[in-house]
Amino acid sequence: MEFIAKDFEHGKNLHLGNYVIIEPDVKVGNDAKIGHRATLKSGTIIGNNSILDDHCITTGACYIGNNVNVRTGAIVSKSVIIEDYCFYGPGVITNHTKNVIHGTEGQVPDVQLLTYIGFGSILGSQASTPAGVRIGPLTIVGGGTVVVSDLAEKSVYVGSPAKKKMDLPDNYLMKMTEKCT
Repeated sequence: MEFIAKDFEHGKNLHLGNYVIIEPDVKVGNDAKIGHRATLKSGTIIGNNSILDDHCITTGACYIGNNVNVRTGAIVSKSVIIEDYCFYGPGVITNHTKNVIHGTEGQVPDVQLLTYIGFGSILGSQASTPAGVRIGPLTIVGGGTVVVSDLAEKSVYVGSPAKKKMDLPDNYLMKMTEKCT
């Protein structure tokens, strides 16, 4: 069953797949695509020219920038900011909690931790992060990598936990920009 909230705000040329769920207080920019069976929870903001592929979920109160590609089956959690020109691979998961406290009375965290994915970063298939990490701009996170702490910009990380494999060359941004234009 499809559900689209009456107050759903979107720009021109929006393409919606089948069986989409869009809760109240969701905003999507121009020329965006939301795939089949996607779910956008309240507080989700998606910029222009961005794609949320089939079976993607946002859990609310998150920001997905312009020209972002979120691939099949990915989950973007609360308090996640994805800057412009990022690639968020299939099955990538961000979490909105860092420490499991379920079932412990009186142990609710005082603040929601913010997760930041910097401009032009790439998260490979099934990478995952806890809440509160910062992935610097132009960072590549390999498929299946488990991010447990902040990652430096212009670097490549792989493994569980994520370990720095190499720095990206200084002209990486220029080469990436040339391919996008």
